[in-house]
Amino acid sequence: MRRLAVPFLLAAVLAGCSSPTPGKPSANDQTGSAPTTGTSAGTAPVNRPRAVDLKAVEPCSLITPEQKAALGFNAVKAGTPRPEYGEGSQRCNQTYVDHKYIADIHTLLNGGVDRLKKTTGESKLTALRVAGYPAYLTRTESPGTAGACEIYIDANDGQLLLVSGIAGIGEDSATVDGACERAKALAEAAGAVLATK
Repeated sequence: MRRLAVPFLLAAVLAGCSSPTPGKPSANDQTGSAPTTGTSAGTAPVNRPRAVDLKAVEPCSLITPEQKAALGFNAVKAGTPRPEYGEGSQRCNQTYVDHKYIADIHTLLNGGVDRLKKTTGESKLTALRVAGYPAYLTRTESPGTAGACEIYIDANDGQLLLVSGIAGIGEDSATVDGACERAKALAEAAGAVLATK
């Protein structure tokens, strides 16, 4: 009889750990995960230093005068946004002192990582972290150049910050690898400022 009493007693104790009342926490509701900011398309939480609404960000503001000098830019100025990046999208163009490469930063407001994976193809994207943000790198062809390197920073749900490095037009010594090096450096610099917005 004592053997049967132990399982029933244990079951009664365990039942007391959970609450049948809706909205009340139970032992199974506790989580010990670190806080994150935002989710991507309603799926798993996205670990970002800060979720930033890119509608309120002017891309040229992501490059400080110190970064402009350190990155080797001779010009940083607003450019014409691309309509396919969504209404309100903005663009910033950068040119380097050595003229071997050019770069730009776009705010993409019409879709986040899920859209990127569908339109670009997940197999063409390399996942990385940029200034603490999840990001994706892809190499593309750019007519009249050796190619381009694009880094998409997951800045907010449904929004991406696109940083591109393009091998200079008519510059034989420019390479896609060189464009990627420049794009990564620019993305790190811009991402660090983005996290303060």
